[in-house]
Order: sequence, then structure tokens, then C-alpha cells
Amino acid sequence: MTAKKFIDNRGLASHRTWARTINGRVMFFSSEDSTSAHNVPVVALPNVDDRYPPQKKSFMMLKYMHDHYLDKFEWFMRADDDVFIKGDKLDEFLRGINSSQALFIGQAGTGKAEELGKLSLAPDENFCMGGPGMIFSRETLRRMAPHISFCLQNLYTSHEDVEIGRCVRKFAGIQCTWSYEMQQILYQNYKEEKGSFKNTLKNKEVQKAVSLHPVKEPLYQYRIYNYLQASKVMLEHQRGVGLHRDLAAMTSILQDARYLPDDYGMGLQPSLTKFRPLAGREVIPWEFISRSIYSHRNNNPRRGIDLSLKSALDELVNQALLKVNKNAHIRGRTIEFKEIQYGYHRLDPLHGPDYVLDLLLTYRKYRDRKMAMSVRRHAYLQQVFLPAEMREDSEEETQEPDDIPQHPQALQPDTNQGSQLLVGPVKSWLNILYKPDILQSPPRGPSKLNEHIDIVMPLMGRFKIFQRFMENFETVVLKAKNPARLVLVLYESRQEPEAHQLTLDLVNYYRETYSLQSIEVVKTDSEFSRGPALQLGAERCRPDALLFFLDVDIIFTAASLQRVRLNTRMGQQVYFPIVFSQYDPKPVCRPGKASCKCHVGPGGQSSECVLVPDDVSEDSGYWRLFGFGIAALYRTDYHKVGGFDLSIRGWGKEDVDLYTKFIEYEYSIFRAVDPGMTHIFHPIQCSSSLEEAQMVMCINSKAMSYASTRLLANSIYSNPEILRRLDMHYLNR
Repeated sequence: MTAKKFIDNRGLASHRTWARTINGRVMFFSSEDSTSAHNVPVVALPNVDDRYPPQKKSFMMLKYMHDHYLDKFEWFMRADDDVFIKGDKLDEFLRGINSSQALFIGQAGTGKAEELGKLSLAPDENFCMGGPGMIFSRETLRRMAPHISFCLQNLYTSHEDVEIGRCVRKFAGIQCTWSYEMQQILYQNYKEEKGSFKNTLKNKEVQKAVSLHPVKEPLYQYRIYNYLQASKVMLEHQRGVGLHRDLAAMTSILQDARYLPDDYGMGLQPSLTKFRPLAGREVIPWEFISRSIYSHRNNNPRRGIDLSLKSALDELVNQALLKVNKNAHIRGRTIEFKEIQYGYHRLDPLHGPDYVLDLLLTYRKYRDRKMAMSVRRHAYLQQVFLPAEMREDSEEETQEPDDIPQHPQALQPDTNQGSQLLVGPVKSWLNILYKPDILQSPPRGPSKLNEHIDIVMPLMGRFKIFQRFMENFETVVLKAKNPARLVLVLYESRQEPEAHQLTLDLVNYYRETYSLQSIEVVKTDSEFSRGPALQLGAERCRPDALLFFLDVDIIFTAASLQRVRLNTRMGQQVYFPIVFSQYDPKPVCRPGKASCKCHVGPGGQSSECVLVPDDVSEDSGYWRLFGFGIAALYRTDYHKVGGFDLSIRGWGKEDVDLYTKFIEYEYSIFRAVDPGMTHIFHPIQCSSSLEEAQMVMCINSKAMSYASTRLLANSIYSNPEILRRLDMHYLNR
């Protein structure tokens, strides 16, 4: 049952997803003169409108089923347009029930607490709730349909499902099934009453249910359909892995070499020793999981569990419990998951991820002596990598149907929902989307690719480093005629008084050589502070300018500027790239090393070495995950969130404050490593005048830049005095 305004969004989504799995016919009943622009099978009920409550519509659709299909089908189901029905499970459920009996199946209800005594129901009477669906056998529909006119003329309440239940009870002599199990079969999601299973799709109730209600947003019909299809594919893959293991086991027993080649190790039995390292460096390390994840592989050894691992753990636990509870009705007990106490995780690149989990479970026994108790169990779980699959599409197969929308304009607003609903056919890749707003990104046409960038950079002293920056700027922007300009906020340095004039002379040289508009200098006599400096530079740009906040230590490429353009969206998204930061070259570089460039002095002696910017190896540097100073955003968005906190003086903290403001204003943060941006090493000096929080950040940054963990560890291992210092301490006690 639907309404005219929902036919080509909710109705269309249902028609293109779960409706095709039904072993029968699915029709959408709506008001008079209702039609569909996308071939949704609509029944326009005469003399019926879309007013709420839809009592007449509900009864007339049952009469239509009776008059046109009574002798063609065994079962008839009435449901709302925001339901999702699993056709295979519905078929399996109804095959086990005698359809020749008069049956009225659904989730029994007696009304809300505040409605008790107001629905004209006796204490032992009920009705089938309409949302998740009500199912009529042929005999039930045959008995009650001739009396629909009487039922419409004698309504006691405004609830259409209550009145249908009353009519069935009066003329079919039955009422809705009193069954606790129907709450799981025809599932009403009370955790998201106005949602669309956005946060509860992976709950165990979803796997068991025949119907899911409500799914208010049509796009989530596609998401649920895709998730359930993926679950079926996963089960088939699991079955395939099991067959490979059986074949391999029988081959071993029979000592028969005719078993097909297993290049991917799918026939290996589950084991934690599939891979046997030959040296210490080949040992695959484990990561410890509790409330956080502890790992030596990350610069931050303790961090929050990322979404991908959390989703994997949820999926693994669900699969494990489904397997454990497969024959629960025979054993008379069920196992319910409560939480993961702790665990270990590692990734074997040849075979797949391994997990050792300590699970807190609830054991429920409902046969003989009933009981419920908490138990802890260790679960050893493995996921197996499958062989790569490839499909080559011919040109004919890749042709798009004429009615597939090529642009998000196909998403038209539903004024009643305040959201964007899908009205055109959906490409297969849309099925994996979790956020509808992903579809609303503007097309990345030529104007976006050639958008002008204002690079805002503060500078005080450091003339030699500025020379290096300008050489890079000349190559990437000036010579290549890349649409960008430099806004330089220049401070005078007491330590380098000559640097101020040298900087101005160098800027004038580039402006005269290329263009006066390519570089703008903003002079200031105030005390240096990064936040106020960037704000001062931003004020010299157009109101709609795309700003790129940069430091003089950064070397960037043309590809980095393209990512600045593509990863920002006015009013929606800002870009905080993760920059590669170089280590101190002294412990890394030696003459002849390809990743280093050494200056050879008189007599052939190497005096100073630097790391080349395009080397992003583990020993050369690290990805600056904790740095937020490099940012790309629009000036309008910068002012909308309030800009930098100008009260913060000196080094650090102002960038984190701005980043937090964008989060609080619900902007999308695009944060990813940018292989084209390199922070060239320079000695870090932490001023004693810094506040405590700034001093901690500065010292941490300085410590991170010494050398890689591997090099530092090797220096310890190669120095026995340091390595055995603890032993000597105990000997001297």
C-alpha cells in the first residue's frame, strides 16, 4: 500500500530490489488516477484518495485481491511501502504452513499503552500490525472480503490495521496469530522507528527476519538489498572453501595427486601456522585489541579501533554465532553475544587475517531446567583470501540503459521527508553507498580542474629555505602556468635581519620575470604568530577564493594542487592532507645512497646531506598523522566556522583548533596521505615561552623527527652497554 507521491521513490526502490525475489506477484495499491513514470505495477483504486488514515484504501486493496486473484494464489500479504521483504525466506516460511486453513498471520498487537481500552478490543482480542505486513490465507480472504462494505461502515477507530483485524475476527472467525516468534519473523525496528536500518543493519534480528520495517529512505532499500545479496555470496564462498578443504583432506587420505591445483591455499585447514617464517624479521606481528588497539606498526601505538576493523569484528562475531546457533532448537540452547573482552589480530598477506578473541557470551538453556548465565570463550577465527576474479565486459555490455541518470539531478527532493530520494534507475555501484549525500557531489568538470588557488604562507627569516620553496614554486606553478598565486605574509626577523630585504628582492625577481600578480607580499610589523598571519593573508583574497594554507618547509607537486582542487567543496568539505615528514638525514644518509643528495666539499669530503623529496620510504620519514597545519578550504567556509583563534600565540595548537571547528560545524573532512607533499627536515627549536600544551606538542614533534623506529632499535642493539644497562643495574644492587 502506497500513496501517489511515493510511487516513484519508495515504490520504485521496492520494485527494483526485493520485489523481484517474490515467488508470486507484487503490486502497489494507490489512490485513483495514480501512475508511474518508471513502469512500477500500480493499481489505482477507484474512488480512493491518499488521505490518512488509509482505512478505505486498505480494505479496497483486499477486495481487489479477492476479486482478481483469489483462485490464483494461496497466500496474500498486505504491507506498507516502507517495508523490505525477503522473498526466499517468505517462501520458505509459508511452505511449512497449511494454506487451506483460515489463517491471519502477523505480529500481534493490542495498541499502545495510552490506547488500552480505547480500541474497542476485549482483553483476549488483538490485531495484526500493518507496518511489517499481515498475511491472509486464501480461505481467510474468501470469508471476509464479501463483508468489506459492512466493515467500512462500522469503524470504531482511526487505525486501519485494528479495523482489518476486527473485520477478520467477525467474519472469518479467527484473529491474528498469538506468537512471540512473529516479532522476529515480521520485524518492526523499534531501535530506529523513523530510520532505515542505518545503524542496525548488521544486527542478528535482521538475518532472521522475513520482513523489515520501516525503511523510510528509498536509497536504503538498495543498501539492504545489496547487503543481503553480499551475505549470500559470502555463504557461497564459505561453502566453496569448505569443499576445497574436503577435497584436500581426501587427497591426503587417499594419497591421490589428482586434486586440482590450489594456488591460493584454499584447501588448507584452519591453522595459526599456515605461514612458517624462516627468520625473525618474517614473523607476522599481532595487534592487541581491547577498548583501543595497540600496535607497533603505527606511530601512535595506542589508537581507537578504526571503522574497517570494527565492521570486520562485528561481521565475524555474527557469522560465528550463526554457526554456533545453527541447531539451537535441537540442542535446546542458544548463545548470545555480549561483548569482546580483548583479542589479537594479524594479517597474513598470503592467506588472510587471523583473530583470537576473548568473548563474553550469554548461555540460555530453554529445555528441561531453564537457565541463563554469562560465560567467556576464546574464539579462533580466520578469514580466507579468495582467488582473484576477472570479468571482461564487451562494448555492448557496458552500454548504459537510456533511463539511467548520469548526474545527481535524478535525486529529487521529497518535501515531506526533507531528504534526497532516488527516482531514476540506480547503477550497481550505488548499492554500496551508506550516505545519500555522497551522491550529491558536483560534477568535476573543467572549471573545477582549473580552479584558481591562493597559496597563503607566513614567513619570518629562513631565507635559504624560502629560496628552495621558490624554486619548487617556479617549477610547479610559474613555468607550468598552473592557476595559482602565492600570498606571502612577511615578518621581520631579529635573528636574521638581512633575510627581510633578501626575500623582497627574490620576490621582485620572480614577479618581474613572470607576472606581477603571481606573488603578493603582505608586510607586518607585529610579533610572529601563525594563526594571525594566515588570517591576514586570507583577507587579501576574494571572498569565494580557494585557500591553501602552506608552510615554507613544504615541497609540493602539480598533482598535489589538483588534489587540493578536487578534495574541497564549498560549504561541504575541506581538505587536510597528511604530509610526509622527513627524518634527520644524518643517521640515514651516507655517500652513494640513492635517497640522499650530498654536497661534496674540497678534497672530496661530504659535508652536508639531504633526503630527496620523492623518497617516502620507512627510513626516510613518516606520515605526519598528527599535523593539521596544511589545509585547503574556501574563504567563505573559513569565516563561517570562525577562523583561527587569534589568541593562540607562537608554535602549534591553532591548526587543531581550526580542524575541530570544521568538525563541530559538520563539514566533511577529507583527510588522506598526499604523496606529493613533503615536509623537508629542519631542526626544531621549542621556545621556553610556549604554553604547556604547545610545549608538549613541540617536543613530541621533535622526538618524532629523530629517526625511524628500525634505525633507533638497531642503534640500541649495536650498543651492548645500552642494551645491558638494566642487567648491570640489577648486578650492582
